[in-house]
Amino acid sequence: MRIPTSWALALTGIMLAGVTVDAVRAAPRATLTAALQPYIETPSVARKIQSAVLLQATDCTGNLRMLHLLHRSAVRGQLTLAVVWYVGTASDSSSIRYLLPKWTRSIPLHQVPASVLSELKRLGHLETPTLLVLDQQSRIRFVSQSPRSSREFAGLQRIIEGLTWIEEL
Repeated sequence: MRIPTSWALALTGIMLAGVTVDAVRAAPRATLTAALQPYIETPSVARKIQSAVLLQATDCTGNLRMLHLLHRSAVRGQLTLAVVWYVGTASDSSSIRYLLPKWTRSIPLHQVPASVLSELKRLGHLETPTLLVLDQQSRIRFVSQSPRSSREFAGLQRIIEGLTWIEEL
């Protein structure tokens, strides 16, 4: 029995589509650390721990209190805020910049890459603001939502200060 040419072509197309889907699934996922790499400081200060914050224009200034933790004297010498990512339209950037503390004016502000959003969602972080902290080897060390109470704020302060206790190698 001979298979009609149109069927053979259709079968070949279906097999190629299956191979393409498998290839996409097997491709390495864009990581949070890879998305943060363009913002990481030069190697001369690579000993600092790098961080990023994800927020949106609708976040109130009370939710942005965690940024003040990154600027405390016990932390800022060891931890660098590399980038502020935001969810929203390009026009949101000016209102977001206005919400941010003055010390963040020199920090790059960019729309969040889709790969970062999907990776954070995969980790269970569905709300903003979100804090991302890498270790000295650029591995994800800590990810947290903004604290909801003064007790959580104090706990986050302890965690951030603890992350900056760099062991000398």
